[in-house]
Amino acid sequence: MRRILVPTDFSAQAQNAFEVAISIAQQTGAAIKLLHVLEMPYGTSSFSATGDTMSTRNDMDYIFTLKLLERTKAQMRALVQSVQGSGVEIVEEVDTDHVINRIKRVILKDKIDLVVMGSKGASGMSEFLVGSNTEKVVRAASCPVLTVKRQHEKFEVRDVVLASDFKREIGMAIERFKEFQRIFRAKLHLVYINTPGNFESNENLKTQMQSVADRFGLQNYTLSVFNDSNEEDGILRFANEINADLIMMATHGRTGFAHLLRGSIAEDLVNHTSLPVLTFQLENKK
Repeated sequence: MRRILVPTDFSAQAQNAFEVAISIAQQTGAAIKLLHVLEMPYGTSSFSATGDTMSTRNDMDYIFTLKLLERTKAQMRALVQSVQGSGVEIVEEVDTDHVINRIKRVILKDKIDLVVMGSKGASGMSEFLVGSNTEKVVRAASCPVLTVKRQHEKFEVRDVVLASDFKREIGMAIERFKEFQRIFRAKLHLVYINTPGNFESNENLKTQMQSVADRFGLQNYTLSVFNDSNEEDGILRFANEINADLIMMATHGRTGFAHLLRGSIAEDLVNHTSLPVLTFQLENKK
């Protein structure tokens, strides 16, 4: 791992994610890009990627934007200074753009290996109507996304849940998940959630899971079939039962109407668990 992106809005959750990213960077030697994106009203003066003005307009919009950028850059400098002595290379970037579009472009341009983001979570009608930027990044990012909510005094990962149906497509994500298992020197707990509407025999499921483990050369792992009424509750209960430190899942990254119809277990977990969740998008179907 060489490059970690940490988008920040200066919230407590974003600070928690930044601290986790520092810990991962110390273990891997990765550099961190700390990114803040200002979403400005249409027609506001343009600024470069470093926040420098590209306009000579002298109106209230321009002055407001300039002052906001100056304050934001000061907050970014304070964040970086707060971790001086960590031994991690940190690059700051402030830009005016659409948040999700900018994050997607930075991932591609800078060849980001991991995004670490904070999340407040959501529930009920607010979740349906609004959604979070973190959830949108989980859905759209072309690299793994680690979602963090609570503060970690010391980010240690000993037991990792890898929940899946263990079909052929999991192979697109398994090598990425193996890398994180190696980084953390963790035990990997493969789990299939058996639900009433999609029930299979434990013996068949264990055979299928063992085949995946053998095919990809997994080490230090367990195989479990866990019965529950739905996948999300089953994953959360299993994670709690084994006292897991991290949940890993692949997501299909669906957007728009397809997302409303089918939803995403990974995105629901990001919203509803206090555990860190590492997701990797398999595909993006509009």
